[in-house]
Amino acid sequence: MALFNVVIPAPAYAGTGSGWDPVFTSCNSVSPNERHGLLDPGSPLRYVRDDKLKNWTRPVPFDLPAYLSRIGLTSCAPTIDGLRQVQGAQMQAIAFENVLPFLGQVPDVSLQGVCDKLVTRRCGGYCFELNTLYGAALEAIGFEIKPVLARVRKGAPQGGARTHLAFVATIDDEEWLTDTGFGGPAPIAPIRLGTDAPQNAGGKRFRIVRDEITGEEVLERESETGWYSLYGFDRVAPTSADIEAANFLCATWDKTPFPQNLLAFRTTPAGKLSFQNGFVRNETTAQDGPQTLSSLADIERFFANDLGLGYDHETIKQLHGRLLTIAE
Repeated sequence: MALFNVVIPAPAYAGTGSGWDPVFTSCNSVSPNERHGLLDPGSPLRYVRDDKLKNWTRPVPFDLPAYLSRIGLTSCAPTIDGLRQVQGAQMQAIAFENVLPFLGQVPDVSLQGVCDKLVTRRCGGYCFELNTLYGAALEAIGFEIKPVLARVRKGAPQGGARTHLAFVATIDDEEWLTDTGFGGPAPIAPIRLGTDAPQNAGGKRFRIVRDEITGEEVLERESETGWYSLYGFDRVAPTSADIEAANFLCATWDKTPFPQNLLAFRTTPAGKLSFQNGFVRNETTAQDGPQTLSSLADIERFFANDLGLGYDHETIKQLHGRLLTIAE
């Protein structure tokens, strides 16, 4: 079992005026006298040494073998080939989905919460869940990563709020954008930063361009009509509070798609499988248009067999009932 120094999210801060004083919970119980770790503003994923106390905060255990088993791997090296391997494996094994926000719930993005939901109960999640798990795994493997909060563009010249979590990994002095949580149009492999040359990932072409107006680096995907912007990000280091707030916003704000639409995507070796409010598209088949799933049995079968999600019958029944109200 690897140890991963992570607490996400960091709850309300008890400000002392002298720096960070996070009052946090984790997989381990923490007494008030132990709440002395200073959160590194450069990484919300890491608690660092408090020089005043001459000790380290208590690490949260991360079960790397269980994670690797969940995504179908036995080992992974902290190399660019290893990064490609683990990103692709997670995207194929763990589906993107927003079941909880669609049912009016805010996902738990603590490490304990995402490990329980995504690894133990074999459900999926959206970006804050998927990439919290992914970031923990990358650091446990030995990768050097930094989180970034991105503004989703979806073809627009500028993005909205910072509502997407991704990572920049540094390997042999080169930086790579790596992300398992953007859903359908996302690359299945890391995209190298520092160049605007097109790069292939999963049979699609992507590139990173610099937006001189916003100062963001923008991930774009090539389409039939040209380059389509997915999201832009800067290098301002997000804090745990930033990530917690963005998660809450995504799950509850009616201007995000997640409270009002049921979405799911899974990467397969042959392409992408997508679900939106009962309509299914499958890049791996030659079907002319989307397939419609309307019955409870069909949706339950699709979520279990095609998306590989471990939700129980009662949860699927709630999803079906909510989908019926949307269709009315």
